[in-house]
Amino acid sequence: MPPTDSGRVPWRVIIIQVALLAALGLFFKFYLPYHNRQAVEREAAAREARIQALFENAVEQDTRQQIDVPLNGEFVKRYPQRLRIALSPQEVEDSLGVPAKSTTDFRGGQHLTWFGITHRLEASFNAGRLYCLTLEDRSTGHGVMVFASPTSWHPY
Repeated sequence: MPPTDSGRVPWRVIIIQVALLAALGLFFKFYLPYHNRQAVEREAAAREARIQALFENAVEQDTRQQIDVPLNGEFVKRYPQRLRIALSPQEVEDSLGVPAKSTTDFRGGQHLTWFGITHRLEASFNAGRLYCLTLEDRSTGHGVMVFASPTSWHPY
């Protein structure tokens, strides 16, 4: 009668289990964080494109007049901008997604902010209608505030 291995686990099974655990550990330690970072970067790039598209769609230049704007220490002529359309908060959220920041001022105005890779867009609403769009370059801090009237246009 041959000897039996009752109660013993063959060493090959243990090695296979250790290899599987090591592979799972490597997957969770290295690949999953890398994959999540890639997904976040793709989402931020898509949000940046949506921010630019919304701003270009909602704002137009008033070519009837030019004003002097300070740029790099000197004044240059620029056309002021104004809001072309008055959007509701829901329409802006449908276009850009859930805002990264939402605040309410003392008069009940709502301010929603979205962050892209290079820009920050703040949409300000009064009584549910857009009255100001602020587009700011995140690296320089320079931007523009656009209102319904081109006389209120404010680059900074």
